[in-house]
Amino acid sequence: MKFHFSLLTKFLFVFLTVFQIAAFADEPTAKSPWDKIVVIGASASAGFVLAEPFGGTNTTNCKLRFYLDAAIVAPHAPLKDFSTALMFLNPDAFSQQQIDAAVAAKPTLVVAVDFLFWSCYGDGYTDAGRLQHFESGLKLLERIPCPLVVGDIPDVSAATNSGIISADQVADTAVRAAANKRLKQWAASRPQVAIVPLADFMRHVSANEAVTVHGFNFPAGKTHAFIQNDLLHPTPPGAALLALGILDALTKKDSEFSTNDIRWNPKEVFQRGYKSAAQSVR
Repeated sequence: MKFHFSLLTKFLFVFLTVFQIAAFADEPTAKSPWDKIVVIGASASAGFVLAEPFGGTNTTNCKLRFYLDAAIVAPHAPLKDFSTALMFLNPDAFSQQQIDAAVAAKPTLVVAVDFLFWSCYGDGYTDAGRLQHFESGLKLLERIPCPLVVGDIPDVSAATNSGIISADQVADTAVRAAANKRLKQWAASRPQVAIVPLADFMRHVSANEAVTVHGFNFPAGKTHAFIQNDLLHPTPPGAALLALGILDALTKKDSEFSTNDIRWNPKEVFQRGYKSAAQSVR
């Protein structure tokens, strides 16, 4: 499936891009690695609930930025969030827009946990085409001038049972393995890049298996609460745990980001993030 913009949609898309870039281009230079955090990506970052396809209170409660903000105790500006649940409609255009806006914001940290997902998944690609498209996603990320946390490519084939994604959109096992191997190679020569194991997280919670994040253990039989019934998107507690997984990967990779700057208790992060999300829609 290729999404074709109408004239009005094209105008709105260009307007949004220009507005985002202009709004953040002249902000002052940051002094701390936590100062200016930007989130880019697709629906796992932006929040998505199947019963609210156009957004709503429950969708807002799933937005990753609230839980990242709740977990980071170091002083920092409000997070900038350029992620969108519409990424699947035109990954190339929306990815470019997000990178442009992120660079213009002069960030000290970019979180891109699901930014590469639709560079590998999607309609109309051969296996070779998926990997070529994945390379294009990596090329865009090379423009990020600061520490970057990026997720690897998970297996969400089980989500075809819920109808949230079609079998034609799924990247098969060999393609995912090749993409994740390439991601590791790409990141190995870029010290500012940390990889969060999104694939492991999704595999464990989808199967209701045990999960451990920064020493906090969740036993088998209890982790399905972290993923929605569509088997693709995190629940609010799942978004809180994913935020901590992101920060765990970051602090392990980059010593400038101290573990002492993180609130590591998943329950507390969930409660604080959920409260902030609820307040944002009042």
